[in-house]
Amino acid sequence: MSGPRGIDLALDLARMPALAHSIGKPALPSDIFEVMQIATASPEVCQLAARTTGQPPAVLVEAARFYLQQVLLRAAADPYRVLGLTPGASRELARSHLRCLLQWLHPDVNKDLDSIYTERVLKAWREVSVNSDSARSSNSRARGRPGKGVRTPANSGLRLRMPWIEKPQKKMRKGRVRVRLANPVGVGIAAGVLLLAVVIALYAVQSG
Repeated sequence: MSGPRGIDLALDLARMPALAHSIGKPALPSDIFEVMQIATASPEVCQLAARTTGQPPAVLVEAARFYLQQVLLRAAADPYRVLGLTPGASRELARSHLRCLLQWLHPDVNKDLDSIYTERVLKAWREVSVNSDSARSSNSRARGRPGKGVRTPANSGLRLRMPWIEKPQKKMRKGRVRVRLANPVGVGIAAGVLLLAVVIALYAVQSG
């Protein structure tokens, strides 16, 4: 972990609370979530911090809460700062920070003045959540657009113009001989007349 630990910064500020008005907007320690857990009086995290700092858990809890009030929950803090996040943090991380802060600030748990910050934390969560949804939606649309040099799938709904497919070739009819069948009724009459002529001729020959 690079940089000083968050709980050490909190203890330094607790020893010199007058510096709270001149610290400006300090960078968040990488273990800010641990400071939040100490503010909730988490037994396991407090015991571990007590062993590394040599301070009793009660002192650590008060120092962590004062630090969060001055660094995260000050009036000019933006929504990400209120939740202890850097801009662009994921929705999942924002939710975990929200839950941890509410364990300390919720009026059902904390009857002290710290509970007045609950509304600010919830408002910050709503804004960060909306920003995360907008960014995810924009990324989804960007991934869905075909870029330069990207082939369009055959089932994408875009019609590709292929004139040799769209225009079917005309059937060639040259050289084709069409044979019309004679009328079967006319053929029958002609055959009957010819037969009658043959019979008459034979009768004339026999009579002569």
